[in-house]
Amino acid sequence: MLLLAIGAGIGVERFVLESAPAGAQRDEDLADLEEYTILEEAYDVIREEYVLSDEITDQQLIYGAATGMLDALGDDNHSVFLDPERAARHVESLEGELVGIGVQVNTEVSPPTIVLPIQNSPAFEAGIFQGDAILAVDGATIEVIDDPEALVDLIRGDEGTDVTLELRHEGESESYTVTLTRTRIQVDPVSWAMLPNDVLWVRLSDFSVGATEGLAEALVAGKELGAQGVILDLRANSGGFVYEALGVSSHLQPDGSVMVQTEDSTGEITETATVGDNGEWQEGPLVVLIDENSVSAPEVVSAAIKANERAPLIGQTTFGTGTTINGIELSDGSMVNIGVSLWRTPEGELLWHRGVDPDIEVENEPGVQTSLPYSYESNEVTDDQFAALEDDQLLTAYEEVNEQIDSAAN
Repeated sequence: MLLLAIGAGIGVERFVLESAPAGAQRDEDLADLEEYTILEEAYDVIREEYVLSDEITDQQLIYGAATGMLDALGDDNHSVFLDPERAARHVESLEGELVGIGVQVNTEVSPPTIVLPIQNSPAFEAGIFQGDAILAVDGATIEVIDDPEALVDLIRGDEGTDVTLELRHEGESESYTVTLTRTRIQVDPVSWAMLPNDVLWVRLSDFSVGATEGLAEALVAGKELGAQGVILDLRANSGGFVYEALGVSSHLQPDGSVMVQTEDSTGEITETATVGDNGEWQEGPLVVLIDENSVSAPEVVSAAIKANERAPLIGQTTFGTGTTINGIELSDGSMVNIGVSLWRTPEGELLWHRGVDPDIEVENEPGVQTSLPYSYESNEVTDDQFAALEDDQLLTAYEEVNEQIDSAAN
């Protein structure tokens, strides 16, 4: 599944290292390879035979070739080529800022669907729902837009400009149309609310800058309100920075708990463990929510929590990314996000193309929305609001954490 945070470009947030410049030396140049002849021949055929060759620039062809090389790695939508515009927006997204309407889109299904609207975004304010099918963008239907990248190109745009979407709620036959103004969105990766019976519900939307600090603030606030248990919601979490994942893990697990094993290209394996004994919730009742849209960093964090028997996982098997990404800037401002190591769980199991299985499998009924803490005012879900919840994953997590609370009290 390709998760796209639609801003002015594509904000693809993944488990990444700090960006580094290109410059590794090779024993031979690309042009020296025998196979390079095929690339030259393909270029010549395009220039000599393609009927609309004059409408395609050399840059477009080169970027297409670079995209193809990264796609050939099979590290689906993890190791990718980003042109300068997409690269700049990718960096912005990891810093918690987007320009656009604020949605995550799954382009692996037809028609493409909304994964989740982003907090404080035009899409969220307009009432766009999780699971909404995208039928048309500015009048161009999905039958005409048969390429996911082309669809994204139409949705994204400059700050202050409008885009009109035709959408259909999951399970309904009638469509609806909404016009949104693209804006600059400051993304807060952490939101929280208190559930009845003193249960703190914390959602991490990603592991961008500020995730660790935001989690700590939420845990402190919850404890001040008398929290007896915590539900950590990692559903539809699209990843982020290594150090944020380590920081989050360190607040939830004792010092020295192995978070992840990484295996480099030589086969050498390195363990990364949590640090410090002053985490805000290293002990106490805890449940973690995951789903098929938990991508990258949340897979590492949840796998560690499961392997270390810190808390049960509830929901669905995660996406199954399995490489640590290094963002390498190229000479023209484009970027290659490249997998530089494989992830293994603390027990040594590969995550690549496998994902993390929940301890308790729960799938919401079609059309049921994933509940979001920021939908509730004053960081509180009242008894009446809780009674109206249809989110079986959250309700199961609530039952589980209350069992832990009762057990601790006895």
